Amino acid sequence: MKKQLLLLFLLPTLLFAQQNLQLNREWGLKYEKEKNKISGKQPKDSITKKDINSPEDLSCFKPYIVNPEYSLKDKSKGNYLYRKLKKESLIIVNDTADKFHLNVDPLFNFQYGKDIADKTGEKLYTNTRGFILRGGFGNKLDFESSFYENQSTFPQYMDSYIASTNNLFPQTANYDYAVIPGQGRSKSFHTNGYDYAMASGYLSYTPIKMLNVQIGNGKHFVGDGYRSLLLSDNAFNYPYARITTTYKNIQYTNLYTTFMNLTDGGVKTPPHSERLFQKKVGNFQMLSINLFNRLQIGLFQGMIWEAADSDNRQHVNFNTFDPVIGVNTLNYGLHNTNNILTGSTLKFKITNSISLYGQFMLDDVAYSKNSGGDVKNKYGYQIGFKYYDLFKIKNLHLQLEYNYVRPYSYSTDNSQQSYTHYNQSLADPLGANFKEAIGFINYRLKDFFIELKGIYAVKGADSSSFNYGGNIFKPDNSFPGSQNLNNIQTTQGVKSTLIVEDMHVGYLLNPTTNFNIVVGITNRTEQTNKITNNTQLVYFGIRTSLTNLYYDF
Repeated sequence: MKKQLLLLFLLPTLLFAQQNLQLNREWGLKYEKEKNKISGKQPKDSITKKDINSPEDLSCFKPYIVNPEYSLKDKSKGNYLYRKLKKESLIIVNDTADKFHLNVDPLFNFQYGKDIADKTGEKLYTNTRGFILRGGFGNKLDFESSFYENQSTFPQYMDSYIASTNNLFPQTANYDYAVIPGQGRSKSFHTNGYDYAMASGYLSYTPIKMLNVQIGNGKHFVGDGYRSLLLSDNAFNYPYARITTTYKNIQYTNLYTTFMNLTDGGVKTPPHSERLFQKKVGNFQMLSINLFNRLQIGLFQGMIWEAADSDNRQHVNFNTFDPVIGVNTLNYGLHNTNNILTGSTLKFKITNSISLYGQFMLDDVAYSKNSGGDVKNKYGYQIGFKYYDLFKIKNLHLQLEYNYVRPYSYSTDNSQQSYTHYNQSLADPLGANFKEAIGFINYRLKDFFIELKGIYAVKGADSSSFNYGGNIFKPDNSFPGSQNLNNIQTTQGVKSTLIVEDMHVGYLLNPTTNFNIVVGITNRTEQTNKITNNTQLVYFGIRTSLTNLYYDF
């Protein structure tokens, strides 16, 4: 009751203020659990959606826009050192007139590990230092800014992947365009290490309750799953403008972005200056509707516009900024110079603890009869299941997911128009031409937590000579000479099997930045052409975990 009264007391000052919830999956489980409750049927001890900081399950477009939490902290309990370590941000600035607030926290990831299967005995480590600022002016304008500086060494499979990103565009293969998954370009550090940095931030303005406008540099995710086949946070940060409109049980999102191919696109860079990369504009629309308190349906449209020319000029027109979902698809069609992707999402709440979710992605379609295996049938789907408080055990959660993507999906005739950014996929890190099963078990007891993760995937890889549709950076009009284009099968080509198993246990010190201590083991096995590569990584870390890092590919 005291908490409810505190929430109602703070309602006038926080009514319109809006922040982005951090994307880290494990950190967000508590919030997702609350979102899963069926409207009007919450247990008596739950926080209902009428409270100012409770989840509004109106969309699966992430990061969720939520009311700030910093003003709801009870700062009266515990001494100063205890509160800073366990409850609060390191630095808190609150204007007594509620006109300005600021939280400052350090970010870090000090991780050490060893690949037992690697006979070289290389020491693996990550040394990350950074900071995050979160605050606002009044009750309508919020902001966030963060920065990470990193040095790392990785297992051999990661080294191979990073090296492969240096050769995605043949015309730039002699340059250092290697990319750390999700964290941008790197440069060499010592013998086998990498040095890289990442910055993000946004301004969030909420003039009225139903409207939020953001500009920033960051990532987004569409869906309720671990993977997204529509838009994920797999790639590096990018500049964006986001407009979110909410009315009763409907939420509509417009997202305008600038992506980059790590190629100069023919641009001549002046001497002694940073290379100019080829830009491409993206725009996305998401319409979410809640029906009968249990069913959520979403419609999605994504579009990558024609890449910049040799002078790095983007030839955009009025349709680039068209905010109406479906208009550009009808205007240009699915197989166009501009790469258009459509799709839908679905979530059904069976109980307050159990839900089903899914996605359908459509990149192109063949209209002829008996064309199920046609090369133009480029689509994918996702089916998932979540069970919170499994067997009525509090904070024991289960998630199961299956993903399927046809060959040549996300790619186009012109490889510079692919559904990518900074040498990485904007959707699933496996690209295309794969089947993937994923399972999670998470359990938390007070401040202790454990996670078990398993992935089994089968992917059709390319041979040295042929494009079988798995590499989305390659044009979708180049095929093996003997390929029957009416009989394209998922996982065709060089079959590669991937198994990833991860278990870690940890202790949560401070939820403000997800400051935790963790120890774990990852076993990764990849078999291609009867050649097996195995990684057995044992690791220990002291870290703040606010982002998702997808090393499980």
